[in-house]
Amino acid sequence: MSLPAFLHSRRLLLLLLAAPVFAHVGSPDVFFEGAAGPYKLLVTIRPPQIVPGVAEIEVRSLTPGVEKVHIVPLRLRAKQQFAPVPDLAPPTKDDPQYFTGTLWLMATGSWKVRVDIEGAQGPASLSVPVPALSARVLTMQGPVTFILIPLGLVLVLGMIAIAGASVREAQLEPGALPDTRRVRSSRIAMIVAALMLGGVVYAGNSWWGAEAAFYGRIVYKPLALKAAVEGSRLNLALQDPGWLDRRTDDLLPDHGHLMHLYAIRMPAMDRVWHLHPEGGPPASSEFTQALPDMPAGRYALYADVVH
Repeated sequence: MSLPAFLHSRRLLLLLLAAPVFAHVGSPDVFFEGAAGPYKLLVTIRPPQIVPGVAEIEVRSLTPGVEKVHIVPLRLRAKQQFAPVPDLAPPTKDDPQYFTGTLWLMATGSWKVRVDIEGAQGPASLSVPVPALSARVLTMQGPVTFILIPLGLVLVLGMIAIAGASVREAQLEPGALPDTRRVRSSRIAMIVAALMLGGVVYAGNSWWGAEAAFYGRIVYKPLALKAAVEGSRLNLALQDPGWLDRRTDDLLPDHGHLMHLYAIRMPAMDRVWHLHPEGGPPASSEFTQALPDMPAGRYALYADVVH
């Protein structure tokens, strides 16, 4: 029988991919299998969850004779750029043809990791595209907060006390006591110092909040997939949740289809369907799918598309 009309799964749209680079559903990691000249390589790139951050690179040579591997990050579409000095990816102790290294990705966007090979069959290189996307916000650990706040208060109160003491006692002769005028002036100086430091703290907190808000806007948000069932037909619509104002109508075919849809029955996850919804008019973000016979239940939907 067909999928019932009370299907209510609305799940996330996952993965911006470019063949022949593949990633696992729900994973940002990039897996590449290809050739750099005469060398057949398996390359795994684990992008950082926070940008700037460190990407982990693994290179496995299926062709013997690789002696050195260098890796370097480059902007994907930049025509001219000053590339950093490539880093050496040393071989592991257990496997001389398995190389690992790390690279800093300093900005959000489309990058590529160039892998330079030196071996018995001469030099060769290849580039593997990788997206650098902030997936989450790194929060401060609780114990660190409890340590820094008291230290900050001590620093502020100490500076206020120093300002008052400098006005009250800086020009006194040794052993002399400050008179009433100096005491009054020191109190005024402490009030002024407190106001100035309060302004500095307020301005710093405002700057920090503005930076956090900006960073929050660039934290990756997958396209939303709105689903509705009409009889035996599934209607889908892509919606942008507001991440970098992406388009939803610029999709390219991947393996012959604009969308690869996976329907998984929940919570048992005992049934999986791989479907290919048809797109609407050109430059449309709507899709339809005639449903096969499926047991009644609740289904999670995952869509794979290429921008």
